[in-house]
Amino acid sequence: MAAAKDFSEKVQLLAFVLQEGSSWDSEWVRVLEERIAPVLHRGKWFPFDRTPYYTPEMGEGLFRAVVSFERWISPETIAEEKKKSNELETLYARGGNRRVNIDIGYMDLDKVVLPSYKRGPFKIYGGNGIWLDMLLNYAKGHFLPTAWAFEDFKRNPYEHDLLLIREKFKKRMKTGQEPL
Repeated sequence: MAAAKDFSEKVQLLAFVLQEGSSWDSEWVRVLEERIAPVLHRGKWFPFDRTPYYTPEMGEGLFRAVVSFERWISPETIAEEKKKSNELETLYARGGNRRVNIDIGYMDLDKVVLPSYKRGPFKIYGGNGIWLDMLLNYAKGHFLPTAWAFEDFKRNPYEHDLLLIREKFKKRMKTGQEPL
């Protein structure tokens, strides 16, 4: 009897990191690599200036960048990754305020999905208390924001980095070179 084929899909683990300042701190990168996975791609930082949502907690001068990891996951395990990223935010908080916001998520060849503990009208329940929010979809060579995407995703300054991450992911998939 032939062995059952594994049809589980693998996706590229990534995160959108929000912090004060516009440079990758080597200590913080080390923490991400120890707690999540080695970093594959560090994106460019962009001002997070279209909403004051995080200002009361994190202060002024916030920037956000995308990072991808040398690790693929099965999409159904994103709740575990969300829990890890939230633990990191708490671990590095000061006085009860986060110094960093890590929006962990994943990319497949068609979309970027971020998990959330908050329900929403366009989010789909993914189990384990997690709601899945597809913020960008890939079509005709571009990552296009959904109608409900956050303002920075609508402007999508991350597109260049996301295209590079997608290309690396696609090449590895074609060659069967699955990472960690």
